[in-house]
Amino acid sequence: MRYYYISTINNNVIRAVNESGHEIILMGKAIGIKCNRHHKAPVDEYLIERVFVNNNAYLSNIINEIPSDIFEVTSIVINEAEKELDTKFRDSIFLALLDHIYFVYQSKDKEKILNPLLNEIKMFHEREMQAAKHSIEIVNSRLHTHFDEQEAAYIAFHYIDATSNLSNKQTKEIMSDLNKTIDFIKSLVKIDENSVAYKRLMIHLKCLFTSIMTGEDDKRKIVFDKAFESNLRNNYASSYYLAEKIKKFIKEELNLDVKNEESAYLAMHIVPLLHQ
Repeated sequence: MRYYYISTINNNVIRAVNESGHEIILMGKAIGIKCNRHHKAPVDEYLIERVFVNNNAYLSNIINEIPSDIFEVTSIVINEAEKELDTKFRDSIFLALLDHIYFVYQSKDKEKILNPLLNEIKMFHEREMQAAKHSIEIVNSRLHTHFDEQEAAYIAFHYIDATSNLSNKQTKEIMSDLNKTIDFIKSLVKIDENSVAYKRLMIHLKCLFTSIMTGEDDKRKIVFDKAFESNLRNNYASSYYLAEKIKKFIKEELNLDVKNEESAYLAMHIVPLLHQ
């Protein structure tokens, strides 16, 4: 794919169009200096490190107004977060995060917007939240802003979204369902949220909801040793009873299709919680 120069945003970012005429943002070290800056001149491939398709009409209109410092800090926090999380984000994160940081930067004197997913992100995505906290330290230091924990959660969500095969909507639904389920479990049994048993239960529920949301659960065949299941049911009746109640809650209150065999798996995670 060839790209053709339109304008320079800063030393490391330019606007361009691809062969289909779609607007593109190109990033690369000193690309804004080294490229041929004649209108519609081809951009040398060796200068290009990242390619972003700009499908955001709002961002297209204001992209030349965004200070170069914000482009730079967005690139820095993404690179640092990729190192910390040992992953490679989808390129789409750059424009999404750029848009978010610029919006908050412009609104810094206005009332803070509370993040409704703050608790869920802190609970189920500790690594992304920690990386996002480091990101806001960089943003605050370089842009003299006051991003707080609420903003860290928004940035963490961008990191989650940029590594997930789920849509933005699906990710939010899963976190919401997890939070409702945990609240229900807490109404049944006292939980030590710092325990290994609790964290394992969280992982199991998250995997369960993700597989249901993506349709993978329909393909998954649960094969559980009947003797072992009978042992769970007979020797850990309280745990099995709670597992059945949790499964019923998920099916009826969250309207998710949970297999009957899931009770045994849930019971295995409930047993350690009751015997801490």
